[in-house]
Amino acid sequence: MATRTAPAVTGAVTSVSTTLHCIDVSGDLFTENVLTTTVPTAAVVEAWVAAYQASTQASVYKVTSQSAWEGDADPDNADVGQRNSVKDGVNLLYKNLTTLKSQSLRLVAPIAANMQGNQDIPLLSATEFAALIAAELAVLTGYALQSAQYTERRERSNNPRIKA
Repeated sequence: MATRTAPAVTGAVTSVSTTLHCIDVSGDLFTENVLTTTVPTAAVVEAWVAAYQASTQASVYKVTSQSAWEGDADPDNADVGQRNSVKDGVNLLYKNLTTLKSQSLRLVAPIAANMQGNQDIPLLSATEFAALIAAELAVLTGYALQSAQYTERRERSNNPRIKA
């Protein structure tokens, strides 16, 4: 089994990324990002956004803040096996039947237990897959799994799409 190095999400945050998302008059997008070790207050972020907006002709249309719990990015902690690259993965399509919005999440380097035999067909009933789907549905309130499909490099290939 591959080794997790990321600390528990219940532990101390190791970094916070605060990002301003901007658009110019031609529609080009730009982001400006700062990394801190603590969560900046809303007042501090608002002062930065206001000063940035006052200094640019672009429109600041979104501000995001993201906490991170980071461990060592060591390839020796990953497993060697079939479909072991992050380029190989299973695309999971979730849809909110009320808003009709959809989100596509991706399981990279799927373990053999998540696939039907030697084929590139996701086995949604596999213990690990069922647990992953349940956890993702808990995060995606109001969504339902619509389909799953194995692909390489995220592009769709001729592999079958499994309806949920």
